[in-house]
Amino acid sequence: MTLKLLFVGLGNYTHPNTRHNVGMMVLDVLAKQLELVWTQHKPWKAMVAHTTLDLVAKDESVTHIQLTLLKPRLLMNVSGTSVAKAVNDMSIPSSQMFVFHDDLQRPLGKLSMKMGGSANGHNGIKSVMQKLGTEEFYRVRIGIGRPATRDPDQVADYVLGKFTDQEHAELDKSVYPLLVQQDPLASLCLRGQLWQPPQAPKP
Repeated sequence: MTLKLLFVGLGNYTHPNTRHNVGMMVLDVLAKQLELVWTQHKPWKAMVAHTTLDLVAKDESVTHIQLTLLKPRLLMNVSGTSVAKAVNDMSIPSSQMFVFHDDLQRPLGKLSMKMGGSANGHNGIKSVMQKLGTEEFYRVRIGIGRPATRDPDQVADYVLGKFTDQEHAELDKSVYPLLVQQDPLASLCLRGQLWQPPQAPKP
């Protein structure tokens, strides 16, 4: 069985290593893990990388994954233009796309995932939904925490600010290992689920 999948990392391409760019950062780590090279694809207004993976399911069946990674070279609030062009050119249903993005509503490093639903105020997701004309795609939400204040300007400064060294260490520990290694990738691609690490046996 062969399956085409699209992984999208949202962010502002011109502002690397900021909290708003954590979706792109996940894809950068994944590309490094898979030894991929990013190239600019002008028709999609994006940086892309391609690979093929043979993933083994629990029943030992093998699925041939044609995986495309995409980082829009557009501002977050218009990134849907890039994503929709890729989905159309790849001739895949939106349900075969996973969008990785930052989430203010969750503590730093906390992961969640859902298919469909509202954008929860995220301008990048809003843009993708608008340009695709559907909400039926996977969202992998990566918690970035939020400041104590509710002042919109200070919240915006926080989101657009760079991760601290301590926060980078937390991403290395709590986020990347649960998304980019072999078992997590198989869980995402084959079951549409976040990987749960095995529980240590009780003494």
